[in-house]
Amino acid sequence: MSAVIEYNENNYSDFEWFEGLAVIRFYADWCKPCVQNFPVFEQLAAHYAEVKPEIKFGKVNIDQSPILTLRYNVYGLPSTLIFKNGQIMQRIAGVKSLNELKKFLDSTD
Repeated sequence: MSAVIEYNENNYSDFEWFEGLAVIRFYADWCKPCVQNFPVFEQLAAHYAEVKPEIKFGKVNIDQSPILTLRYNVYGLPSTLIFKNGQIMQRIAGVKSLNELKKFLDSTD
């Protein structure tokens, strides 16, 4: 699954109850660090599409999904949550490099 899927309040159960790893980025279009760092998140998804294609990657626009934002206590942007079998295993706040994100993801596996 190389594509980063857009999730919202209508389809979030796809990652919330996914059996395996799901990596979800919470962002906003007005958040400059979110926009500038999104290519790194896409590179992460592309990398794992080759080595571990079973990992699901997605993004949630906080302005379009305020209930999800509150449900997962997202206060800083960008925020990346790593789910394993429906449970939050890792919460990553702020901009991270590709290598930092890989370390987080590999430590969760």
